[in-house]
Amino acid sequence: MRQFQKILHELKGVVESHRPGETLRPPPSLPYFVIEGRKVHYACAGLDKNPANTPVVLLHGFGGFFMDWPRVMAPISRHTRVYALDLPGWGFSEPNLNAKGLENDVEVLQKFLEHLNLKNALVCGISYGAGVAWAAAAMNIPRVSRAVLLNPMPPHPLKYLQSMIYRGIFFINSLGRFSSFAHKFMDKTQYKIVCRENLLNDRLLDSFYLDLAYMVMKQPKIPFILGLHAEGAKTVDWNDWEHRLAGARIPISILQGEQDRIFSMQSARYVHRLIPTSELITIQECGHAMVFDQHKKVSEFILRHVERQDAHEHTEEAFENVRRQKRG
Repeated sequence: MRQFQKILHELKGVVESHRPGETLRPPPSLPYFVIEGRKVHYACAGLDKNPANTPVVLLHGFGGFFMDWPRVMAPISRHTRVYALDLPGWGFSEPNLNAKGLENDVEVLQKFLEHLNLKNALVCGISYGAGVAWAAAAMNIPRVSRAVLLNPMPPHPLKYLQSMIYRGIFFINSLGRFSSFAHKFMDKTQYKIVCRENLLNDRLLDSFYLDLAYMVMKQPKIPFILGLHAEGAKTVDWNDWEHRLAGARIPISILQGEQDRIFSMQSARYVHRLIPTSELITIQECGHAMVFDQHKKVSEFILRHVERQDAHEHTEEAFENVRRQKRG
């Protein structure tokens, strides 16, 4: 985690020298790769690539960025290489002005795996990031051997979205110019309310994270990204994704927080029914931000699956057994 500690030190300088509403300069030590002329940043930590270990790639949720993951990255990094992406438009990554849906973020994930020559990766996403992970499984992209979904966004997300705060956010950001006006006048107190909606234990929100995350969300690019997601939630062909998920071939674990106020157990059961190779695990004493509320359980679960042989234990016969059990 030495390189990550250097990034944290640089981020403290970012918080001290920037004002909300400005475009943030990425920390000098934060690596990136380029896709179609756009920089996509990521954090990394852990052992050098070793063919005996499965690399882990972490995908943040709606409104998140790589700094959502340090509590999970630290224990994993002692066993294998772990990466946390800033998806396009979020965090420090540059937006894709032509993005139209999940396929665009899946393409970024695929290009990232190719860029670093990562093979048989375990991809773990939370909320929208879990949606990118299940979309990658549905598209059967190479280099991914297992997916772990934390409180996943389901197909037809607005149907299953139960938080009135988040319903309000999606409504406001579907109103075009009014969304930019609302974003301009969002203050830190309002942002804290949104953050606390995600957590069972809001004491885990330290002041440094809140200051940095608030500055990240106040960047001029964010209204466009919020509007893009608000439009996509209504216009994406979710019926097609339901059909495609039935063709997923890799093992998928769904971890659902029992006290999630954003997506409920009903939502998780729906995703579980759609994916023939999935298992569903309930995490108690956990809200939507599982990477905060139950970060130890998340890292322990991932570490149980970092061995290469475990990633390939699901044969075609095992897949068929899972399908028969779910049909029964």
